[in-house]
Amino acid sequence: MTTVLVIQAHPHTKNSLSVTVGKKFIDTYRKNHPNDKIIIRDLYANRGVPPLNDLTMEAWRKKKFQEELAPAEEKLLTDHETWLDEFMNADKYIFINPMYNHFLPAELKQYLDLTAVAHRTFKYTAKGPVGLLKNKKVIHIQSSGSIYHQEGKWGIIKFAFKKLFHISSSQSCALMDLGSLYLVNMLKFYGINDIDSIYIEGADANPSQRENTLAAAQKMATQKAINF
Repeated sequence: MTTVLVIQAHPHTKNSLSVTVGKKFIDTYRKNHPNDKIIIRDLYANRGVPPLNDLTMEAWRKKKFQEELAPAEEKLLTDHETWLDEFMNADKYIFINPMYNHFLPAELKQYLDLTAVAHRTFKYTAKGPVGLLKNKKVIHIQSSGSIYHQEGKWGIIKFAFKKLFHISSSQSCALMDLGSLYLVNMLKFYGINDIDSIYIEGADANPSQRENTLAAAQKMATQKAINF
């Protein structure tokens, strides 16, 4: 049975474009793949992502040297292991998030920190790190107030040209979407190369086009979900 893990990194707000499009994708996928298992991991629910903090570091140190763990330390390491196993055991991933200041929400960054574990999702070799998660696939669904990806490579070329010659411009391009770049880089670091995306962009910059923007993204989600 194929397991699909939905990583929803969005606060619980109403009228979210990324969550709405994500739901359309999930509903369509479930309809076309009724035997697959879908797990929703809401990064904002309950206590959120298990932290990497002083308690975590001390617990790891104690575990390494086989020292007795305090109850809170044991609970934290158990939570880490549960979340990591869930991530590793999935076959497909759906990441859903808004863009925050050209990057990912902090909760999603923390989730990637939690899953970047040597000898589990990657390993070090004499030729550099090698990802251990093979034959998996991802779709990234992200909303942003401005437009970054619409012009593709041509937009990047224009952006780079203006920067090179110090031409003032308010134009955005994919290079400014640091969150998406980072997510893709981390997934490839884990060995996952089958990565697709749906960007819901410009609803804040062009509020009169919000419904059209949403409709286009939902149509794309329906099409992509069938063969995901």
